[in-house]
Parts: sequence; C-alpha cells; structure tokens
Amino acid sequence: MRRVGSVEEGAEQALERIQKCREKGDIYLNLSDLQLRSVPEEVAGLTHLQELILNSNELTELPDWIGQLTSLTHLLASHNQLESLPDSLGDLTQLIQLSLEQNIIRTIPDGISNLTRLAFLELSDNRLRVVPSELSRLQDLQILDLSGNRLTELPVSLAALHRLGHLDLAGNPLTSPPPEVAAAGARAVLTFLAATQEDSVRQWSSKVVVVGEGRVGKTSLLRALRGENHNPNEDSTHGLTVGSLDMPHPHPPAGESVHMRLSTWDFGGQEIYHATHQFFLTDRSLFLLLWDAQIGWEGSKLHYWLDMIKARAPHAPVVLVATHLGPRPPDLPLEELRETYPGLIVESLSADSASGEGVEEVREVIRQQVASLPLMGVTWPRTWLRAADAVRAAEDKHITPEALNDLLAEAGVREPSHQASLTAALHSLGDLLHYPDDEELCDLVVLRPQWLTAYISRVLDSEDVLNEGGLFRHSFGNTLWLDVERSMRRHLIRMMENFDLSYRTEDRKASLVVELLPWNPPSYQEDWNSPERLEQRELRLKYRLHTVPPGIPTWFIAREHRFSTPVRWRSGALLKHPDGVHAALITVDRHAKTAELRVRGSYPHDFFAVLKDGFEQTLQRYPGLDITRLVPCPHRDEDGTACRHEFRHEQLRARLDRRPPLETIECPEHLEEVEVAYLLQGIERPAADQMADQVLERLDRLEIVGQRRHDEVRGGLEQARAEVSAMVAEQQRGFLDVLRREQSRTEAVCPSVLWVRRVSRREAGHRLRPGDVFQLHLCCEAPGEWHLLDDVDPYELPANSEFTNTVLPYVHHTLKVLKYVVPVFGAALGTASEDLSKVMKDDLELMKALLDGLPDETRRQLSDRESRSTVIANDHAEYREMYALLKQLDPEERWGGLNKVTTPEGPTYWLCAEHARFYRQGVLGVGTGRETVALPAQAGGTPALPQNASTG
Repeated sequence: MRRVGSVEEGAEQALERIQKCREKGDIYLNLSDLQLRSVPEEVAGLTHLQELILNSNELTELPDWIGQLTSLTHLLASHNQLESLPDSLGDLTQLIQLSLEQNIIRTIPDGISNLTRLAFLELSDNRLRVVPSELSRLQDLQILDLSGNRLTELPVSLAALHRLGHLDLAGNPLTSPPPEVAAAGARAVLTFLAATQEDSVRQWSSKVVVVGEGRVGKTSLLRALRGENHNPNEDSTHGLTVGSLDMPHPHPPAGESVHMRLSTWDFGGQEIYHATHQFFLTDRSLFLLLWDAQIGWEGSKLHYWLDMIKARAPHAPVVLVATHLGPRPPDLPLEELRETYPGLIVESLSADSASGEGVEEVREVIRQQVASLPLMGVTWPRTWLRAADAVRAAEDKHITPEALNDLLAEAGVREPSHQASLTAALHSLGDLLHYPDDEELCDLVVLRPQWLTAYISRVLDSEDVLNEGGLFRHSFGNTLWLDVERSMRRHLIRMMENFDLSYRTEDRKASLVVELLPWNPPSYQEDWNSPERLEQRELRLKYRLHTVPPGIPTWFIAREHRFSTPVRWRSGALLKHPDGVHAALITVDRHAKTAELRVRGSYPHDFFAVLKDGFEQTLQRYPGLDITRLVPCPHRDEDGTACRHEFRHEQLRARLDRRPPLETIECPEHLEEVEVAYLLQGIERPAADQMADQVLERLDRLEIVGQRRHDEVRGGLEQARAEVSAMVAEQQRGFLDVLRREQSRTEAVCPSVLWVRRVSRREAGHRLRPGDVFQLHLCCEAPGEWHLLDDVDPYELPANSEFTNTVLPYVHHTLKVLKYVVPVFGAALGTASEDLSKVMKDDLELMKALLDGLPDETRRQLSDRESRSTVIANDHAEYREMYALLKQLDPEERWGGLNKVTTPEGPTYWLCAEHARFYRQGVLGVGTGRETVALPAQAGGTPALPQNASTG
C-alpha cells in the first residue's frame, strides 16, 4: 500500500475509501498509513462494518462513538499514539480480534470484559502496569499478547482462560508468575496461576553468582562466608560448582522469622570455560565479581567481566570484591567504572578469606542485596514449591522423565500437564536440564547442571582434543568419560551440540569442539578472492559490539555447521551453500569489537538471509549486548578499491519509514547518491511478491533452455539453476516467514502448504461441480524445495461448503508461491520431470480456475486482503479452520509423515524425512569429501534431484 505524502492527502484518501465503502456496502475498511490524527466521523455511519483497520496512523484516542459499530468483529489500531481506550469499547460485543500493539495505553477499561467473543487480544508494547481480573471472563480468548509492558504480576483469575493457547509476557518485569514460568509457555502460566489460587506460599530463595579470573579466590571466599575453615591448597574450580548459603532476611514481614536460602554458583575462571558459563549467568541474580588486588583491577580484567555481565544479565546487581589483600588498600577507579556501567555496580568491598578480614562485611552486603532481588519472597503454589525442593534435594545426578514425574507426584504435583509445566519452569530456572522435543535427549533429565559441565570441562581441558585442532574423537570418551556408561556418553555429546559447543562430523565418529579451534585462520583468500568470486554479487553486514562475548562466532559456526568447510578458526569460518555457487565468510575482529557477514554468489540474498538469521539468533543470547548494524557502501573505484564508508542500518530503515520515504542517501566518501533499497537488499526481507515477475521470467528462460537439452548448454546451467533456486527459496522462505509469524501463536500445529487435485480428470474443464471429489496433498516446506510427498495417500474431500469456504481461501494465500514450484521442477529435474511438470501445471490451472469460479464478493474480498498492510485475524481464522478440517481428515495428526523441525535459525517448517535429516543431523555437503545430500523422490515416481542440485 502506497504511503501518503501529507496529512491532507491522507485525510482525502480516507474520505474516498469511506465513500467507496458506503456505496458498495463493504464490510471491510482499511484506513492504515494515512497519517490520521483522529478517526473521521464519517466512519460512525458505517454500522454494517465488520473489519476496521486503523494501523500506523497518529491517533491519540478512539472516539466514544466507536461503540456504535456493533457489527465489528475485527478492530486493529496498532502503531499509533493511543493513551487510553473509551468505555464504549465494551459495546462491541461481536469483536473477535482487538489489536492495539505499539501505543502508549496505560489502563484497560473494565468494559472489555463484555467482549466475550474475543479470541485475539494484542496489547504488546504499551505501558500497562495492571491486568484487570475481569479479563478472565473472556472465555473464548485464544491469543493474549501482553509483551513489552510494565507488568509485575498477573491476576490468578486468568487461570480460567482454558482456551488460551498463546500468552506472550516477554519484556515485563514479572515476579508472579516468575519470568522462568512465563518462558515455559501459556499452559505453564495457567497451571501456575491455578495452583497459586488454590494454595500459595512465599518463596525466600535466590541465586548468588561468583565470577572472576582463575585463582582469584572465589571458592575460598564462599567457604569463608559459610563459616568453613580456610584451605590454602584449594583446587582450582573446573567448570561449575553449585552450593548453598543461608542467612536471615534483614527486613522480614512483621511477626515472621524468615531465612533466605541462596544457591551459590561458583564458576571456573579459566577462559576456556566462559562459553559454557553463559548458559547459567542469569538475570535477577546477585553477582560477586572478585579481583586480585595484588595484580590490580586491570590485570584482573574487570572491564571484561563487567562487559560479560552487562551483555548476559544487564539488570543484575554486581558487588566488586578485592581479594589477596596486600600491605596497601586495594585501589581501582570506582567512579569511572560506575559511569561506564551505569546501574550495574552496587558496592565495592575487600575481603581476605585466610584471615577473615572483611568477610563479615561482604556477608552483610549480600544479605541486604539479595533481600531486594525481584524474585525474593514471591508467591508460589505450595505444591510446586514442595516439589521443586524435592528435586533440588534429590541425590541422583540424572534420572528418566518418568522417575522425575514420580518424584513430583510424591511431592503433590500429580497432574501430567502440571508436571510438564513445573519441569519447564525448573529448566528455565537452571535447577535441571530437560529437552523433551529432542529425540536424543528426551529420555534424560539432568538434575545437577554442574555434573554436566564437569564432564564437558574434561573435553575442553583435553590436550588430545587440542592437539587434534579441536576434533574430539568419540573414542577419547573411553578415557575422558571412563566413569559413565557408554549410553550416557552419547547424551553428553548431544548436550554439547545442544549448547552449540560442538558438532558431529559426517561419519558420526568425532565432534568438532568449536571452542578449541585454532586462533590462526587457515589459508582461504585464494578461494574467497578468486576471480570467479570477485565477479559475483556480494552482500555484507557488519556488527559493532560493545564487547565480543564468549561463543561469538564459535556458537554460530556450530549452529550453521551444515554449511561447514574445512576453513574455520576461532574467529571466523568460510561457509558454502550446497548449490556449489554461493559462499559466505564470517569474521570477528576482537580488537575492533566487530563481526562481519559477507555472502557472494549469483543471487546471494537467500543464503545471506539464512546466515543473518542464524547470527542474530546467536547474538540474542546476550540480551544486554550493545549492537550497531552497519551496511558497507558497495561502491568500488576504477582500480577495484572498496569504499570505506558504512551506513548505519537503523538510519537506512528510518529513511524508508519517512513519509514520503527518502529513497536515496549520499555516501560521504565518493559523494554519490546510493539507493537505500539497494543497500538493504537481502538484509531486509522482500515483500511477498516483490520479485514475482523477475523470478517467473528467469524460470521461463531456464525451462526453455533446459528443454533444449544440448550437452554444451546443460553444462553451463549450474549457475543459472543456483540463481533461480535461490530466488525461489527466498520467495518461499519469505512467504512462510509471514505465515509462521501468525501460526507461531498457535505453535504451527499443522503443515501450511497445500496442493489440490481433482480425483477424476475424465471430464474437461475446471468448473466446480456437485459431486466432485478433490485430493488435498500436503507438501514438504523446505524453502526452495517445496514438493509433494512420495507414496503418501492424500486426503479426499467432496466439493462441499467446507471445500469452498475453507480450502479455497487458504489455497488463495499460497497460490502465488506455489506457481514457482512447477517451472523449477521442469528446469531442475530434466527429461524425467516433463510428464510430472505437465500434470502439476494442470493442477495449478485447476486451482486458479476454482478460485476464479468463486462468487464475485468472495473473490473481491480475497483480492482486497492482498493489499493490506498487516496480516489480520481472518488469516488466523483461515489457518485455524484449515487445521480443524485437516484434523477431521487425519485425527491422529500424522500429516503424511512430515516432521516438524525448528531450524537453527529459528523458523519452523514441516519437512519430509530427507529434508528433516538435513537440518537435524547437519548433512555436510561441502569440504568433507562427500557429495551433497540427494533429495527425496518427487511425486509421480520421479527420481531424486541430481546431487549437484540445491537442497534449499
């Protein structure tokens, strides 16, 4: 939708749309992106309206007369400046969706409880401090988005929302339910609230995390705080040691005597352990950062450790403690450090564990600080707290999920759904580790995370692994893990992979431990800067960080290992796409505190998007990391010298968000205008149909060339194939990205790509006839490789109202992307695919004809929705209705054998077995001496793609 250039133009366009809506009797009115400062009064007369879209304007209020639009089922007013909501909103009793995201709303009117048909309530990124308990009356509510507000607790009455499938509470300073419970999902929150409502008790416990360089005295100080004797020969901590420290509450509730139980997490200071530490450095803990006064604050790397804490736990209080005291008092620039890390350092102390000097002062500061931590004294269900204590007291290092559930049941948590919710919450709290969705780890519950890190530390400390360049041959486990059974060794290997610390080689007999890669890069310039590579299109994005934390980029290297080559080192890697045409380079400059991602190829956009998503996913593990994204200027001088200027990504986005947009920007180095859209190509997702004509034109040309089948021509097709495959993958990935954004709210419960065929083709024509029977085929959703499933019986459905009202509107959404499939099959599969291609083209024509045969009003509404600036509730409804229909056709939800796979980059796809294996096992198609994995056979008995074809 074109953005308006002025307020006056926006008001004029609004009146035109209102007039058209009145004349045609439309039930849908879109007034988005018009710079409206108030809702035009002319809308008040459209009492027949069912959908009103007011997104991305400058509205400060909704008028009282909005309550007159009693036919409204969908009201969207996100991205405005709304401060409050009128009481008359409660008169819109037919509302199914109310979207008010990104406003400045502070309170929810009580009248909202009248909206008993409401299924979607979206209030993210506002300023809410309280959720009214009356919200519990909205029994049809399925999606509730309260993320990005200022909520500290939820009313326990929300436990009555039994149909709620998605509850987003991220970005709130929650104490009840605790954020760890909220992170476990809607079901965990509701069961927590229900159990709290039944019987609750306050929990007086928290975590103290002790960090600092090796041999700085962390373990000795903890012994002194517990009153234990000093041990001058204390062994250095390897990995992690968890202990306890109890002390009385300094300000207990009146009449109560409260003892706080603190768990102490003592981390080994050696740098090799830092990557494993990051998974246990949690916010809402108290940090003791120790430094050696004899070598000074700089030698103790205080800046490094404060950077780490800020990146991983930006809101946690930090107490600096100087140890190894000498004849002079410890000295450090405290005020300068406090200015550099505002709000982080709460106290600076000194203590000598051997003499006891200063230990009591440290203990008192800990007592005062932990008493003020957000989760100290929060209300928990009594049974949950009893069960959590039972888990913490268990002597086993690891048990089966069944044994854990028995333990929880003995403590009073007997409902399976409650057990799953509590287990997820304890996983988030760090009390245990359980990955129920991982097929290799689902039968293991680790009750002692420190036990796990101790075994991982043996690998990190191994000279044999270091001498092998980081290659951990699984036979080494016979020595390093001699004291655990062989089956448990496989679990340890998988756990290392789960933490992105390693990945298995192709033969599955060894793992590459990325934290032990060599620092010096192998020779790669000849490959990366070959004449062929330099002629290709290149996309680049640079990240400037306030610090380079552990795991950057090694976690990313492990995460993207399916694109691995032998060229990898501690600060970078050369990656290659299985198409053999596209390559990428990730490098980190620790001195400059920058990371850069570069991708080259005939059409690098899709490969770049995949890797960018993976790197962004890695950075998200550090919520406090300061990141500036820079887009290098693509200009080159006549001698090939690259321009040095870098544009700030956020400024480029801001230019396009202006009204009207600023479409060019001058480079201050070569003083020429550059198109902003060109700079952002590949970095920003394209519009769903932005490249449709370009893709189809390339596909048509490639199909014609492919049909000639001359050896000399076919030999030169590889680059063109790779380019087209990348373009198609980008289109399909972008489509699924938008769709998944909506489906994630119902957890992507079923596949999304549907292919329709008529059972009988004997009668000519594509008209919809009574008695017709249609086949519904689910497709593998691997981006760039959508295909029908081989040897899978389709679902059959007669041409009834369900087919017309559910299937056809859903097919309408996917048709634009489905049309890329057929020409790709024809071009990539060659001669054997010609019959298949013809059949599939007939199917495509059938789908188009069936849509054209819909009633005029239905077709026009579908067409109107294409121009919307946002995906609205009807798209949710269509997905839900399709799921209900497929559930009816497939009660056991087998989905033709498709596997639900969450990729390393975050998106979730439903994939055939071969594509699922590509993601889950990380098939190494490059640099390992093995050809690229072949794809599964396509429908109609067509053989698999040749091994040089893209795997998406």
